[in-house]
Amino acid sequence: MGSISVMVKPASSACNLRCRYCFYADEAASRVVAGHGVMTAETTSLLVQRLAEAVGYACDAHVSFQGGEPTVAGLDWLRAFVAEMDRYPGVTPHWSIQTNATLLDEAWVRFFKERDFLVGVSLDGPRAHTDRFRRDADDVGVYTRAMQGIRLLEEADVAYNVLTVVTRQLAQKPKQLMAFYVQQDLVDVQLIPCLPPLDGTDDGMSLRPADYRSFYLGLFRAWKKVLESQRLIRINLFDNLLGMLEGYAPYQCGMLGRCTVQYVVEANGDVYPCDFYCLDEHLLGNLADAPLRELGTNAAAQRFLDGGACRREPCATCQFARICNGGCRRQNVCYLAKDGCAYQDVLAEILPALAQLYGLA
Repeated sequence: MGSISVMVKPASSACNLRCRYCFYADEAASRVVAGHGVMTAETTSLLVQRLAEAVGYACDAHVSFQGGEPTVAGLDWLRAFVAEMDRYPGVTPHWSIQTNATLLDEAWVRFFKERDFLVGVSLDGPRAHTDRFRRDADDVGVYTRAMQGIRLLEEADVAYNVLTVVTRQLAQKPKQLMAFYVQQDLVDVQLIPCLPPLDGTDDGMSLRPADYRSFYLGLFRAWKKVLESQRLIRINLFDNLLGMLEGYAPYQCGMLGRCTVQYVVEANGDVYPCDFYCLDEHLLGNLADAPLRELGTNAAAQRFLDGGACRREPCATCQFARICNGGCRRQNVCYLAKDGCAYQDVLAEILPALAQLYGLA
């Protein structure tokens, strides 16, 4: 009995877009086999069986579909996956999908509504910025198509949020980004920093500590003004920090600086511990090798977890070390340096302000 969360890559690293900063394209290119095509019916059946085993054929299974672009696998594929899960009535599924929304139509959103999907839509703010970084295979910006997908979701009353990748360029415009969310009535926002390539080169887009500091402080100040005008826009970092002030653990992975096994399942059934580490050296095994719980506790999983500590010099004297511990080991390069920590500066302003805003001081 229990619950489990998995991230499924239905179409592996395949995508109809060519976003300039795509971290998963970078990861896939670093593997011996970059992509595995669309997950077969046999692998789907085995995965669902492994999910049911993991929760004792009862309780909850949180299943998130990501990519690449998961809708590349097709709506029929997703219908078949959900139908396979229906064969285990004791398992309660919780569905979510992260998509660029450019392939959505009425059939897609109708299915999302019928099966109670939470949909994450990748959108990097105003048209000029989104079109600069998010482009299709013909090198055409996708802002208009992504917004059309969002409006379809709204018309069908499908729950959705927006995922914005904060590039170095976007970090210069926090007020404009907040104004965009208000103008477009986007009220549930996830923000993630644009990561540098795995080889550590400067791509001109990835977030640096100074960018991180100025962006989040500027965004918080703009968000606070919106809140004071009686409008609420949920921002994942602020939500998590508020919850922590109230005594809850953050729902955002990595905020406590401790890795856990996330069970990322590639299209061929390979299982990895984290979306940021779908690399050959971190492969836990294949669904055909062992049950999920065994893969999550094997020697490869333990090596991954043992490498999770990511404290650096600024952490030694940081007043926020206990609620951060260096943060996510893949993302902290965007804010944590040898001579200082931008996240520390952000917390020094945001935590007291949140406590005062919500009467927790």
